[in-house]
Amino acid sequence: MSHHIYFRILGYIITISMHVSNMMIMISSFHGEPMKNHYVRHFSEMQCFFFTCWTFVFQTVYALFGLSTDILTLKNSESPKYHPPRLLAECRDAIFSVLVWPSTVLVFTMFWSFFYYDRSLIFPEDIDLVITSTSNHIMHTYIFPVMLWEVMFRNRRPPKSHRWHVLGVLMVAVVYFRVLFMVHAVRGVWVYPIFGVMSGSIILYIFIAVILVCLPIIYYTQWTLNSVIHGVREMKKVN
Repeated sequence: MSHHIYFRILGYIITISMHVSNMMIMISSFHGEPMKNHYVRHFSEMQCFFFTCWTFVFQTVYALFGLSTDILTLKNSESPKYHPPRLLAECRDAIFSVLVWPSTVLVFTMFWSFFYYDRSLIFPEDIDLVITSTSNHIMHTYIFPVMLWEVMFRNRRPPKSHRWHVLGVLMVAVVYFRVLFMVHAVRGVWVYPIFGVMSGSIILYIFIAVILVCLPIIYYTQWTLNSVIHGVREMKKVN
């Protein structure tokens, strides 16, 4: 059994602890004087609609699947023929490749790009009244290295066909954009300020189209990286 399993378990425990504790801290922050601020109230009301929140939920769920699978593997390490339940293993792979990798790369790249260009488009300064710099980095920065940690210590086999996985990635995006438009239709507000800026213009639909085009490319990058990292390791073993 590869020692990588212990590094993965450590990564899962860190991921779960990080996201759960940060979520509890953020929830406890929304009270008192800051709630009189329009942007803070909006952020509080829209929390479940932010794609960032979806992403750290994806990561937490995946970490739970990964932790369960690896603990089962360790418990049955005396049996050389043991393999984790097929359904558990398949769900673990699908959650990472379809949900965790694409969403994490998208959130990490887009958030910080807009944040440094004009943060008011995505994360107004008033939000700093309730969201600390540490919480912000947990949601938008640390999600990336914990994902790379998984890639480093788990050699995954690509699916025989990427078609259904790519369709799954696009379906998640379509569902999310549908949620954004439904929230706007029902509540009369956009979850992200940038959509309000683009609303009523063809730029909004171009923006959405660009994201939909980029997502399959993002999806395939995980397999390229997986091949680069673990291909090198396999060559070292042979040599």
